[in-house]
Amino acid sequence: MRRLVVSLIAAVVAVSLVPIASAQEEEDEITLRVGLTQDWEVLNPTSGYTVAAYEVWNLHYATLTDKAADDFATVPGLAESWEEVEPGIEYVYTLREGLTWSDGEPLTAEDVAWNINTGRDQGWDNMVSTVGNIEATVIDERTVQLVSSVPDPKLPTMDVYLVPQHIWEPVATDYDTATQYAADDGVGSGPFVITEFTPGQSVVMAANPNYWGWEGEEPPYDQVIFRLFENPDAMVAALQQGELDAAQGFPASSWDALEADADIEVVAGQQGGFDEIAINGGAAEGQPHPALLDLEVRRAISHAIDRPAVIEDLWFGLASPLETISPSADPKWIPEIPEENQFTYDPERANQILDEAGYMDTDGDGIREMPDGTNPIVIRHAVNTDGDLAGSIGDLMVGWMGEIGIGVELEAYDQDALFGVIVDGTYDTFYWGWVPFVDPDPMLSYFTEAEIGNYNDANWFDPEYDALYTEQNQEVDPDRRLEIVHEMLTMFHAAAVYIPMYIAPDLQAYRTDTFEGWVKQPADIGPVMFSNSSPSYAQLTPIGADAGGSDINWLLWGGIAAVVVILAGVFVARRSKSTSDERE
Repeated sequence: MRRLVVSLIAAVVAVSLVPIASAQEEEDEITLRVGLTQDWEVLNPTSGYTVAAYEVWNLHYATLTDKAADDFATVPGLAESWEEVEPGIEYVYTLREGLTWSDGEPLTAEDVAWNINTGRDQGWDNMVSTVGNIEATVIDERTVQLVSSVPDPKLPTMDVYLVPQHIWEPVATDYDTATQYAADDGVGSGPFVITEFTPGQSVVMAANPNYWGWEGEEPPYDQVIFRLFENPDAMVAALQQGELDAAQGFPASSWDALEADADIEVVAGQQGGFDEIAINGGAAEGQPHPALLDLEVRRAISHAIDRPAVIEDLWFGLASPLETISPSADPKWIPEIPEENQFTYDPERANQILDEAGYMDTDGDGIREMPDGTNPIVIRHAVNTDGDLAGSIGDLMVGWMGEIGIGVELEAYDQDALFGVIVDGTYDTFYWGWVPFVDPDPMLSYFTEAEIGNYNDANWFDPEYDALYTEQNQEVDPDRRLEIVHEMLTMFHAAAVYIPMYIAPDLQAYRTDTFEGWVKQPADIGPVMFSNSSPSYAQLTPIGADAGGSDINWLLWGGIAAVVVILAGVFVARRSKSTSDERE
């Protein structure tokens, strides 16, 4: 064993010290290097769903209107201005003069209209809830009219990603071809465009000289490289050694060490992101254990989950309590749940609920059975192997449920496979998370009947909830709409199919000696990256000529991390889960 260890370390060090120059050294490019722990899976903006993918889209695809960095207010984007013809119904947008795609082709009102009308007609997943009732008409090259068939409280905001018509129209002939397109053409209209995508490794983005936001000036730096880490501790080490300029989603356990580094700034950004344990509501083809179709059982499970302990022990107190879901980056949309209706941690109460509902352990094996004495209650808990806390939560689920006489079988899936399991309904519970948009409508839409088999990962719906969803979707009075949303979320909470664990901060860190100009969104409390519109990248400027560092130490730290992982595998039977569990 000792010889094996020494050989492994020697081999890794030898390989790591091979002098491979960085792109910056070879071509004198200035590169921003960002580490993250969540894979992109796909980069198609019509159907992707991970936070990692949204960050790339925020840089690659501009939108008709944008969001203010400080308060999410609707501000000009590709459109320099707009006129309200009829509130919530008709708006006319005027594009900036001289807009072009990164390949030099003109970006016109025709691109805007084609995106909106095609996304509506083909039902693009990430666009249809915004444009489903809208007809876009080209007035002239720089002017486009949007008319909604019903009142739309989101207008004049129009922040869907616009793809180049001249590239997409030949390949996006229907829903399947559009959503399955690799989107590897590299043509965009944002500040940076994709030049290289290696799944499981990295995304390289070059500065787009045609981006309107540069205002005719040269981009302040040349490229952004997003690097994926399977081991978050290796990411932290790379940041500390100067091999990264910034890191997204570092472990809470690293907070103190990073905060103590004079050249690193740490951020616990708040933008409404939350984690949850979902219980299969039974609306999909696949069915949960029949006990989970009983509201009383779901209520008991909710009372058995020790959320305060998770906040303290796994988040080191950095997360915030949450009783019902957060549908927006703006906390005003979260309703107050009366104390008597809250699912506080109370295993004694959970056991009482199950006893009174007739779920007893008739054979004394520690597992309750159905009221007729058959079918022991053993649930399948799906563990997201791409989630940094999912393994720990899975282990805790075994203990929490054991306290109330419910067995747990852990089943491991990567995030892509887990999405398929959720769609099929072949699970009982799982742990994952969301980062919502600014407007609550998309998050609210996920729990409607129309989203069964897609984003409705609770596999639950209620006709009354669906009716309220439609009502808020068309309510232009902001105060009345707020009341409807609160009513919807209170109803969803009472169904006990979604157990919000906490408001999860975006733990981020960046070096203060390589780039400056980081912007929090929203102001003061938000993250500096991986936010709703990611404004930092276009405002950063490099400090000195060597921002980003060399790849030599990168390989060294990567190699050492690999040895650590190998040795851990020798001595430990379980594999640690190690990437971000957030998705959009």
